[in-house]
Amino acid sequence: MAPIFKQLGVSTEYSLEKHKALAGQEWRANQMHEITDNMIAYVGAKPWHGLGVNVPAGSTGEEMRKLAGLDWRVEMRDLSMQGNDGSMNINSLKVFKAVTRSDNERVFQVATDRYHPVQNEQIIDFFREYCEAGHADLETVGGLRGGAVVWALAKLKGASVKLGGVDELKGYMLLATSHDSTMQTVGRPTQVRVVCHNTLTQALSSGRSQVGIRHTREWTPEVAQEAREVMGLAIEDTQKLNETAEILSKVAIDDAGWEKFMLGLLGEDNVKDSRGNPSRTVTSLSKARLTSPGSDLVTANGTLWGAVNAVTYFSDYERGRTDDSRLATSWFGDGERLKRSAVNVALEMAGVN
Repeated sequence: MAPIFKQLGVSTEYSLEKHKALAGQEWRANQMHEITDNMIAYVGAKPWHGLGVNVPAGSTGEEMRKLAGLDWRVEMRDLSMQGNDGSMNINSLKVFKAVTRSDNERVFQVATDRYHPVQNEQIIDFFREYCEAGHADLETVGGLRGGAVVWALAKLKGASVKLGGVDELKGYMLLATSHDSTMQTVGRPTQVRVVCHNTLTQALSSGRSQVGIRHTREWTPEVAQEAREVMGLAIEDTQKLNETAEILSKVAIDDAGWEKFMLGLLGEDNVKDSRGNPSRTVTSLSKARLTSPGSDLVTANGTLWGAVNAVTYFSDYERGRTDDSRLATSWFGDGERLKRSAVNVALEMAGVN
């Protein structure tokens, strides 16, 4: 039989014009950034990545989900295979399903029936109890790659600090999932440096405030509650990260110290090019160390904290070709791992276990 897959079922109606009307002129303006593939709604100041639709303060998660273009469900569709004689065979593929968007029938992947999708509304509704209890404010919801990855970001109350009285850090909690199996459902604390909107994931946590749930496990109310209990420790862990940032902001480094930091971060093979000159990455990071927003603050100028933020700035603003690709890698890919490594190298240099 020829391996020709055919989806079975009827999609729900989706009105693109309705979405445009809800979001208004800003939605149309964001087409310049291909926002159709990176659907974001946010409250307050524009995020560091510059993408998304601004929504009024006090908007519900459901309202934000609709404005972000995430008001659709993930469906598991049956598959059939056409034989050489033209007949359709469903039984031989009964353990496989097409994981699709209900509105436009986009296929994210073909998975076995052991795969359990986490719905967009479940990710966003996860924070409702926190917000209603006054512990957090939902600030951003969004999707990447046409909805293949969906996340929600909430600001934690009681998790902010101002280093040296001038360098403000705010604590957030991130929950995300993928519909194409590029990652499991994950939750973790995230820190934002206000002066430049650099984002630093919780590299210092013991893991107790981080969540990782495979898609072979169904997202039931009981599983969601387990995740809430784990992430309830996020404020405490973020406060510990703030304390560590305070330590790094008081450890001075000179040019030799910066070179040591680069060597620990990138490795000997990546700090110089074939001619023995500083590599392109080192050049970009060295520039960020001296000129990125907040680099002149007393907490960052000539300190390990400034070195770490040179890396976060590079990852968030310069690495990658587009705003949306930078967002993806900065939170979920190589950029996120680079930032974690920067923190670990800085801690080692500071003598912090």
